[in-house]
Amino acid sequence: MQITIQAITNQNNLKINTYSKFIDKDEVVAKKQLFNNMCKKGCKNYNKKYCCPPLTPDFNNLIKNNQGLFVVLFVCNLDQINSTEYNKVRIANVVMKSRVIKLMRHLEEKFNTIFLSTGSCNLCKPCQLKLNKPCKHPKKRRYCLESVGVDCNNLSKKLFNIPLLWYKNKKAPEYTLVICGLVCNKEKAEEIEKQTKKWLLNTNKPQN
Repeated sequence: MQITIQAITNQNNLKINTYSKFIDKDEVVAKKQLFNNMCKKGCKNYNKKYCCPPLTPDFNNLIKNNQGLFVVLFVCNLDQINSTEYNKVRIANVVMKSRVIKLMRHLEEKFNTIFLSTGSCNLCKPCQLKLNKPCKHPKKRRYCLESVGVDCNNLSKKLFNIPLLWYKNKKAPEYTLVICGLVCNKEKAEEIEKQTKKWLLNTNKPQN
């Protein structure tokens, strides 16, 4: 499924292309140890957030009682944003992440399951782990796909033929994207897709 939605902010009126599709868990490329090592070497949040490696579960263990994922992808072309190169990426990601998380929370409540998120958890700042305290929201905390070992570039290309692009040499890429997955069984996928379409189309209605 592919639907284009609008996201109106104080300074931008963005068109965001959304895609969704079910994938069987056996088709998902997951390399937990590889991503743990990458996070350890290159991410300041390693072992400093409850939702980040090495504290995150393995994808296959997390999903073992379900058949796969209903994957949702949001893509924003950055030529729509009039700002610095870095801010183009930041603005688009903030706008898309806020909307896709609302969608995934809606879907997981509707279908009594959980979702795998995009990026790091931001329910608390700072994360209580940094203060040596228990997580404040263990029932609301969600792990991102990468943190449980999923190769998101492979997933996005396999399902939608859209590779991840990166900010390099102080130059914004053509587009940026966010990707999430709802843990589910295949027989639910059609119903989930209908609910996703309904939610997305509703976001396009003028707000009074």
